[in-house]
Amino acid sequence: MFGKSIAIVLALGVMATALLAFRQQRFELVSRISRAHWRLLEQERDIGRRRAEVASAVKPDAVRKAIADLPWKWRPIPHRMDAPTPPTQPRLATRGQAEPSPEPVRFGG
Repeated sequence: MFGKSIAIVLALGVMATALLAFRQQRFELVSRISRAHWRLLEQERDIGRRRAEVASAVKPDAVRKAIADLPWKWRPIPHRMDAPTPPTQPRLATRGQAEPSPEPVRFGG
């Protein structure tokens, strides 16, 4: 009987130790996730600060002047990427022959 009670006490001790080890691992994992999340938030704040610095340092007139001084010819980026190229125009599905529109359709805004 004494041997059985010693075995039960040892088994309970091993189970309690394993439970404490698992709890400690869980706490450490939560702590690591929390630190990683905090670092991510700090990096996002830093990106926001740097974007604000760039936006305050770059003036539209200075950019236009710098582009005008370059030897290349620049074109604006189209508003819509699915806009047709200038020679083709969108066509509407009709039953009969429709008169072509006198003014071309313009995309963008």
